[in-house]
Amino acid sequence: MTNIIEFKALYPPTSLKRHRHTKFGNHTYDPSSNEKKEFVSKIKQYLPEESIKGPIKAELKFYEKRPKSHYRTGKFSGILKENAPKYNVSKRDIDNFVKFVFDSLNKIIYVDDSQIFELNCGKYYSEDDGYILCKFEEIDEQSINLIKEDEKKIDKE
Repeated sequence: MTNIIEFKALYPPTSLKRHRHTKFGNHTYDPSSNEKKEFVSKIKQYLPEESIKGPIKAELKFYEKRPKSHYRTGKFSGILKENAPKYNVSKRDIDNFVKFVFDSLNKIIYVDDSQIFELNCGKYYSEDDGYILCKFEEIDEQSINLIKEDEKKIDKE
């Protein structure tokens, strides 16, 4: 039986900030630590009692609130402009969103984020406030064997 943890985090997509050094360089700190704690506090009810120990497939979907500039004005303010982008290709990088989630959930959902061997993710617009859909699926031995069989079939082709 596979272990699946799935939830909607009512937390806007956030980029992981790089670790910083103090003025004298003798101490390193994580500028994202407070945001990571806040993210975890929003999803407490979905967290497992015990961390997943096996290989994991992860699916992350990031929904950012559309900017006001995508909408018309006046009495049509709730309608998107014709030239409003369909795809979210804003300057905020998806890989930094992923790093934020993975770092936040380290030692909580899984022992280490290196257990994640497959990732499917996307960056979308939302009409509402930003949120993140997360799914973590522990893969059992039988599933791993099926993956190996598929790889063998592909190699033969």
